[in-house]
Amino acid sequence: MDLLRFGCALLVLAFHWGNGFAYSPPPGGRALLEGMPVDAGWSPFVNSGWIGVELFFVVSGFVIAWSAEASGAASFAGRRLLRLVPSAWICATITAAAMIAFNTLPAGVVVAQWSGSILFWPMFGIDPSYWTLALEVNFYLLIALSLIGGSTLERIERVGVLLGLASAAYWGASLYVEVPSATQRIAQLTLLPHGCFFALGMLIRTRQRLGWRSFRLVYFIPICVAGVMEIDAHRIVINGDRLAYAPPLLLFTLCLLPILFAERLQPQLERHISPSVSTMAGLITYPLYLLHQELGAILIGGFLHLGAGYWPAAAVALVVMLTLSWAIVRAGEPPLRAMLKSFGRSRFVRTNVGEATL
Repeated sequence: MDLLRFGCALLVLAFHWGNGFAYSPPPGGRALLEGMPVDAGWSPFVNSGWIGVELFFVVSGFVIAWSAEASGAASFAGRRLLRLVPSAWICATITAAAMIAFNTLPAGVVVAQWSGSILFWPMFGIDPSYWTLALEVNFYLLIALSLIGGSTLERIERVGVLLGLASAAYWGASLYVEVPSATQRIAQLTLLPHGCFFALGMLIRTRQRLGWRSFRLVYFIPICVAGVMEIDAHRIVINGDRLAYAPPLLLFTLCLLPILFAERLQPQLERHISPSVSTMAGLITYPLYLLHQELGAILIGGFLHLGAGYWPAAAVALVVMLTLSWAIVRAGEPPLRAMLKSFGRSRFVRTNVGEATL
């Protein structure tokens, strides 16, 4: 799962750097890329890389179904909070500092975007990639609420089935009623457009544990159909008619195989790849994803202004961002996470003391 997560991040990065920067660069990095020789020659090979986001959601559903088993609602929510917040705060601050340093956007706009990012405001962020964080947070809240009163695999699976069927109903209704563009973000926050992917990951995990011989397998059919419909709708929004239907769907299906056979692949991979290496790859995925658009555009644009070619500039930018992501994981996240843990414990103690006094 760690290696797949890292691969998904590279897919999304390749799409934006090899396709998006040429046709629709991010707001903060646009000024540095305009008029520069942004090479889209690799676009035919990377223009399905956006499918990495849908795969992220499947992996998230799989991992959350794994970690939520035998977990209380409060402990689950606390672990997810400590996983999301440190990198989000650090990456938002780094991106904001780069934008201000290179004067790519007005300082007031940058500060507002930075504030929205560290507060997890769902309507905008410092980097376009932050749009997925609100969906992850809402998914975690849904799982945390479902764990109140018990955290059995059967309960987790029921939540996945309900979420997946609700998403299937949404996409079925979309055949007859079009969601206005002004409310599409609100629809996303309900998890209905992408719930089929979270649900698919959850059901794959629970069926691995509970066995595949069950009438509940029938629920995979509408959930998978909903996923196909979302991928096609996303294809049209991102690529229009420039991309055939099959490539993103085939890439998505291919990347599902490691999830389906995760337990069998694990011992095989451990013979060739150190667990510490794969774990680190999984950990740096999150900051790399949050940084890759705006900071990536600023870095590449800066190197282009210094006279570098596009792909040499992109290669250096990738090394810089991988190193920075590693530094965030090793040196940035731990003290911030420890501070948040300490703050949470102190609040818990004060609350208990207050309740005892009352």
